[in-house]
Amino acid sequence: MIHSRIRKKAVIILASLLMVSSAVPSVYASSAEAGSYANKSLGPVSSKEVEAFADEFFERQDVKDMGIPGAVFVVVKDGKVLLQKGYGYADVDKKTPADPEKTVFRIASVSKVFTATAVMQLVEQGEIDVNHDVQEYMGDIKIKNNTDFPVTVEHLLTHTTGFDIVDPPQGDSISYDLSKVYPLKEYVKEWMPTVIRKPGDVFKYDNIASMLQGYIVQNMSGLPFNQYVNENIFKPLGMNNSGFLMTPELREKLAAGYNEHNKTSPIYHFAPNDMPHGGMLTTGSDMAKFMIAFLNQGKLDGNRILKEETVKEMSKVHMGIHPKVPNMAYGFEYAYQDYYNGQNVIGKSGAAPGGFSSWMWLLPEQNVGAFIVYNKSGKLQEKIFKAFMDRYYPKPEPAPKKYLTPTKEQLRRFEGVYRDLRVSYVLTRIHAAADGRLELENLTGKQVVRQVDPLLFEDENGSQVAFKENPDGTIGYMFSKTNRVSWVEKLPQPERFQDVPDNHPYAEYIEGLHQLGIVGSKPDGTFGPNEPLTRAEFVVQLINWTGIPASKAPLIFEDTHDMPEAGKIQTALEYNFIKGTSERLFEPNRPIVRQEAAAIMSRVMSGFGAKPSEGAIVGDTEPWAESAVKFIAGKQYYGPEVSISPDGAVDYRSKKMMTRQEAAALIYLASKWSVSS
Repeated sequence: MIHSRIRKKAVIILASLLMVSSAVPSVYASSAEAGSYANKSLGPVSSKEVEAFADEFFERQDVKDMGIPGAVFVVVKDGKVLLQKGYGYADVDKKTPADPEKTVFRIASVSKVFTATAVMQLVEQGEIDVNHDVQEYMGDIKIKNNTDFPVTVEHLLTHTTGFDIVDPPQGDSISYDLSKVYPLKEYVKEWMPTVIRKPGDVFKYDNIASMLQGYIVQNMSGLPFNQYVNENIFKPLGMNNSGFLMTPELREKLAAGYNEHNKTSPIYHFAPNDMPHGGMLTTGSDMAKFMIAFLNQGKLDGNRILKEETVKEMSKVHMGIHPKVPNMAYGFEYAYQDYYNGQNVIGKSGAAPGGFSSWMWLLPEQNVGAFIVYNKSGKLQEKIFKAFMDRYYPKPEPAPKKYLTPTKEQLRRFEGVYRDLRVSYVLTRIHAAADGRLELENLTGKQVVRQVDPLLFEDENGSQVAFKENPDGTIGYMFSKTNRVSWVEKLPQPERFQDVPDNHPYAEYIEGLHQLGIVGSKPDGTFGPNEPLTRAEFVVQLINWTGIPASKAPLIFEDTHDMPEAGKIQTALEYNFIKGTSERLFEPNRPIVRQEAAAIMSRVMSGFGAKPSEGAIVGDTEPWAESAVKFIAGKQYYGPEVSISPDGAVDYRSKKMMTRQEAAALIYLASKWSVSS
């Protein structure tokens, strides 16, 4: 089959749904406030007591209901392992128990901590300076930079690069051909992004930044990345069941991964094979050794992997949107901040294809660390972290909150549409309420917050929403619990289309997409609302909305080869959003019919995780499009072009050509979807 290399089902991951200076890290809440809450009498005490906690947790009904096949949980304190225990099965069919010493798991993005550790080792040796332009360390690979400012190593470590692309598509990052070799250098060349935003200005979780860290380690050390980490981190710590390459020995011990239907996922290799940003394989007991070494200022059993001052530097806050809201240390992130209970916590989470999830958290002041890994996707790491913190470091009684009392007019500066910098289809719309509150609405639902600081708000549960100003004093960015790994950008209002007046029936939809940058004006400043839209134009608008990078794979559709946006059409095919009119043809220039657009949009929304919907329809619709049209009708993703019968049935005019204004209504209304709807 010509489409055999196209992945059968793409999963679009909703993000939890991930001031560049170390000069004054103590201003951040995670460090500054920890002193007032830190209590050495808190925390886990004995192995027996921690095991009882873990056993109790895994017996909880809500945990059992998650259907996790197997997990390993590790807790360390004061240089000792208090617990390393497996629960359930590494392989259900073979009844192989999850074993902290024997079972190898993919730990996904927790790998980034080890990559950053390797970078900092070379910093100690004087081979790398975190403040220098990374171009000095890239050899013959050139970084494309559309700004006048260099990307430094610190920008890589704090995910503030300004890159246009931070995530190669999943289909270009894994391979089921276990014999194929994907060298790191060649992959870096293929996916080298372009710097489009001033480095250091914004935080956006960046897989490519961590990949470049690994390449720099390889280039500056003269050793393959995986070999460098083996010799300089794993071997000194006795991590004998860890690696960035899937050797036969590690594969033999690898836990089976499970999908949402509890079916085993096929084994795959990463591309590149020794992926610095997510390719590490390890066991729970090996992770215990690393956590103990890091908490012990870089040393374990007489073997040192980092200097004491380097560990302290890696543990500091180096990036945050607000003095009380940190985002990044070096290699570590500040995830699940709502559960810190006033403690200083640094950590790293991960999720890999095939059902592997992980989360490591450290409390440096308490000399405590923990690690959870399991073989099915789900929020188990969040549940166990909250349970752990509530059990051992309960939140102190809060002091009475002193809220500011801004007027609605004073809050209007925060109003507008905000777009996630990493997951561009995640939009937040903010409105000022008359009672001095802000109302946020996005795909996770609604959140109402009150002001506690000029640029900081909280909801009734204490979850923070922070803002950052532009140099001119206007609001530029926001950060909230919607996506803990990226800021969101406030979008400016563009100039209006000359042929779309305020009273135009599609003005809201057209101008809404215009503000999102999904549609633009013609040279004469018009939009052409009533003009038909081609199949290619519609697909490109959808891909622009999703923010998925254009594919670099060989083009399947022969009639798109000469199109500038052919890579985006290829992306839509790889994600199963579209189908060809034949094996090799797409007919990109043919006007799109409304039922075709409905079918494509329904596949996109299904990929996002939108709830099924079936509205009543009338009129003539082809059988193959009927379920899609019912979905669109049920979601009410249409403009005034449709007619609705007295009983609520929608005449979608399925076989009519779709106009530009109708497409704008479809995409704009879909952009306002919520997981609760």
